Order: sequence, then C-alpha cells, then structure tokens
Amino acid sequence: MKQNKATILNGKLLAENILEQIKQEIEQIGLTPGLAAILVGDDPASKMYLELKEKACKKVGINFNKYLCNSQCYDDIDEKELLEMIEFLNQDKQIDGILIQLPLPSRFDTNKIIKAINPDKDVDGFYNGKITPPTVAAIIELLKMTKENLANKNAMIIGKSDIFINNLETHLLNLGIKKVTKEKNIQQSCSDYDIVIIAYGQPYFLKSKNVKNGAIVIDVGINKLNGITIGDVDPQVADRAGFISPVPGGVGPLTVACLLRNVLELTKQHWN
Repeated sequence: MKQNKATILNGKLLAENILEQIKQEIEQIGLTPGLAAILVGDDPASKMYLELKEKACKKVGINFNKYLCNSQCYDDIDEKELLEMIEFLNQDKQIDGILIQLPLPSRFDTNKIIKAINPDKDVDGFYNGKITPPTVAAIIELLKMTKENLANKNAMIIGKSDIFINNLETHLLNLGIKKVTKEKNIQQSCSDYDIVIIAYGQPYFLKSKNVKNGAIVIDVGINKLNGITIGDVDPQVADRAGFISPVPGGVGPLTVACLLRNVLELTKQHWN
C-alpha cells in the first residue's frame, strides 16, 4: 500500500508567530535592540539570508546595521581589518548582537574570526553558552512541531560545518534523543535512522532510498538552481518520510526568527 505524503513542517508560520511575540516584547520594554551583520564575499545564499534578516529586523523594531565586504563595497578586506571591524563593534554600545554571515571566504580563519566577537554579543551562540544558535533552535522547534516522542529515536546529522554539527549534537542529546551520529557525507546506514538532518549545500542530495519509512527529515540546505531556491532533500523523499521541512519555508525563516529572539535576549541581558 502506498504511504501518504509526509506532513510538511511549516516553519514560516511558526516564524511569523515568534516575530510577532518579539515585536510585542520590544514595544513593552521600550528598548531598541541593535544588530550588526557582517557579510564578506558574494555567496548568493549568504546575500539572501542577510536580506531576510534585515527585513525581519525592520518588522519587529530592531536596528539592523549592515557591513558589506564584497563586490559592492570593500571587497579587498583582509583578516586584520576584519578583526578590527569586529573590535569596533564590540565596543559600540548601540550594538547588542554581532553576526558574521557564514561561510567566510577561504582566506579567513573562521574560528579565529568568530572567537573575536565579544561573547556577550555573540548572537549566533557559537561560544556564548547563554543562548542557543539560531539554526539549532530552528531545528529543535521543527522537531517539537512533529509532537513525536523523541526520547526513543536516533538521529543522523549530515553536514560540513563542525561548529554547527557539534552544537546541534549537544542540543539533540539534551532533548533526550537516544543516539546522534555525525557524518560528512551520505551513508548507506542513513535509512536506519528515525531523524535525518542535512546541511550539506548540494541540491537534492538526500534521496528517498537514504530515508527510513516514516522518518523525520529536516532540510537545512539552501541552494540556487536555475534561479530557484531548493534544499538538499530530493522532493521524492516526501513520499517516504513521515515529516519533512520544506525549502523554502522550513528552517530558513525559523532561523531568522530565532536569531532575532537571541538579539532581544542579549539586549535584555545588557540592560539588566
């Protein structure tokens, strides 16, 4: 008997609810949070994400300060100059959160750059233990949306970024997930896992044969193909999975909402 299509996890709707809550709280506390975003290079996905963040900030009442280091402006920035920019923002009392839009061009030491951000302004939560990284928070929100009992499930994370994977592993284990496996590529054993989370950056990389019947599939990938935004998960996976997050409309908008929630949280910490 043919299985019904997977339940689509509507991250966009949930993100809109979170943004409305943020807007109301900003109005209530009477503060104007400030977010500084640094973009180095011309990665299309990074540009798109930055535009989404700017639009969301305007919607909720956060001052968005954009620092472009690409073909539009200042495209020859070196590591020393980037570190100086970060230190300037560390000292700026109008800025509550700083983000570096990843990935950085290969000439930069990503870990060194991220660690230069004052932990009290580390809105991405890479080295600030007080807040959850936005993409990780978005994935957790989507997993909770399934209303499935996660305690007896095992999960596989497929991705290239060690910072992201290690952060996500810690939070998944804190959710009570039984076992978390980390991989840098598709494995034959993928189809043994109840949850598959992929952040690989290759269009339609995860195929239906790689997915367990009824599995929860979270697609973190964002790719441009013929001008269209698509994820890392082949559309046919929806015929096999139990739950699936779409691209666009899944992890992306939720990540932006969770980022802004972090900005608000850091702002409140600075003023308390």
